Amino acid sequence: MTKEALLHFIVKKEDRTIIVERSFSAPLDPVWAAWTRADILCQWWAPKPYACVIKSLDFREGGRWLYYMQGPQGDRHWCFFDYETIEPKSYFSGNDAFCDEHGKANDIKPRVRWEARFEPENGATLVRTTLHFASPEDLEQIIAMGFKEGYTMGLQQLEELLAANPE
Repeated sequence: MTKEALLHFIVKKEDRTIIVERSFSAPLDPVWAAWTRADILCQWWAPKPYACVIKSLDFREGGRWLYYMQGPQGDRHWCFFDYETIEPKSYFSGNDAFCDEHGKANDIKPRVRWEARFEPENGATLVRTTLHFASPEDLEQIIAMGFKEGYTMGLQQLEELLAANPE
């Protein structure tokens, strides 16, 4: 019997932030790899029934992750993530946006600044993501799009992937 995973989803409208804390029943190394290696990241990032297809992932400061989420009807939603700061196996930050297939940002949906912290704890790993929005309206739009449901589903898919492939 496995311990129930910690999940906190905190919306701070006044600060224009969303904080998500999720513990994983896996050591730091495979959890970090799941967030930073294309071959693993694409297996859990998109909430089912969507699939994540990565065009490129250059995980370094100044690098970019360009991908799309493909729906069951073949619809594609392109996104990029531009990496700013990386502290190996501890932290990374960057900015994401919806874009076209060439990585040119669009303003259809809000841009978001992400911070992801990784903390080992007794054989498990806590990941704390903080999303920063330019305005309360941008935060509200992401919530209305189903971010909480989609992101928490992806994190659960990651937990299942880690359990099936302990490294």
